[in-house]
Amino acid sequence: MGGVTPSPVVAFFDIDETLVAMKSPFAMLRHRLREQGDLDGSAYRAMADPLRRFAAEGGAPAEVSAMFYRGVAGVAWDELLHQGRDWYARLRGRGVPFVDATLRELRHHQRQGHLTVAVSGAWAASLRPMTEDLGIDLVLCTEPEVDAAGLLTGRIARAMFGPAKGAAVRDVLAARGASAGECFAYADDPSDLDMLRLVGRPTVVGDHPVLAGMAAEHGWRVLSNALVPGTERIPV
Repeated sequence: MGGVTPSPVVAFFDIDETLVAMKSPFAMLRHRLREQGDLDGSAYRAMADPLRRFAAEGGAPAEVSAMFYRGVAGVAWDELLHQGRDWYARLRGRGVPFVDATLRELRHHQRQGHLTVAVSGAWAASLRPMTEDLGIDLVLCTEPEVDAAGLLTGRIARAMFGPAKGAAVRDVLAARGASAGECFAYADDPSDLDMLRLVGRPTVVGDHPVLAGMAAEHGWRVLSNALVPGTERIPV
């Protein structure tokens, strides 16, 4: 008689500022506008500065994301997906600013045969080429609303922030028959707490004071957010 088949182990990763040191939709948007002639960055600043101010004043990540999508209303989604691949290919040539410790954890999970899942508030246009390059198994992310003509409406069809991340993690655990206590999650921001609390092996990346306090209280692991040598963080 065969033994009991062990339940799968899943490792969930937030992406922006956890696995890579940037807000990837903004980095991609800067590339898109530069390709359209925004050589001095003024068009990018006109769009990004209000979002930066709103975030600095305490705007929730989901609200910042909603503002971002309103700014790209009317753009063809297929065009953005294509531009995302071009952006990432060029960035790859210069050096992607991966967070060194998190990247090492990802590779460890892959060597162990664990299911790796990206759970991100970013969009597929910037995530898909990156996660394909890294060999991540499943991507759960914010999805824009696209009309019948293939154009972004400026609204969000599915947001992936806060409680939505927790729901996505629960869905994956149930679908895969995984035991939450044996699974992992990596994140850098308090908005990721719903995800971190659901697994038995949560890891905080970086030094956010709220998460540092949670880690100290509950005995969670903490990783440095130092970058892969030779790369630099991409600012918003």
